Amino acid sequence: MPFIGIRYDKGENRRKHNGTSSQAEIVYEYGHWVGKCPRGFSFDIAQSLIEDAIPEYRPRQQDSPFRLWNYYDGAVYAARTSDGGSTWHGYPQRDPPRNVLRELEKRADEQGQKSELKKWLNQKH
Repeated sequence: MPFIGIRYDKGENRRKHNGTSSQAEIVYEYGHWVGKCPRGFSFDIAQSLIEDAIPEYRPRQQDSPFRLWNYYDGAVYAARTSDGGSTWHGYPQRDPPRNVLRELEKRADEQGQKSELKKWLNQKH
C-alpha cells in the first residue's frame, strides 16, 4: 500500500547518514552505530522508498506508523518522522521487526536479491 502525500526530507545540515562508499553501510562513529547511505544516493530513490514503505506500528499508536521500512540494492532502510508523519528521513538500518522482515524478504526475493538481503542482515556491525 503506497503512502500518498508523504515526502522524503533530507533535512537542513543533516550529514550523519551521508556515506562516502558506493554501498550502504553501518559504521561505528562517536560511540554508536550509524547507517550511511551510498555516496550520491538519489533523492528520487529515497522518495520512492518512502512512498512504497512497509509501516511499523507501535501498540499504543495504531493510527500512524512509528517507522517505515524498505529494501534497496542489498540494504535495509528505516525512516523516521519528526513532524508527525508528513515528512520522513531514511537511513540504512539493521534488525527490522520480525513482521517487517518477512515483508522485506518477500520484496528482496521478488527482485532476485534474497541472498544480498541475507548478506546485509548477517553482517557483524
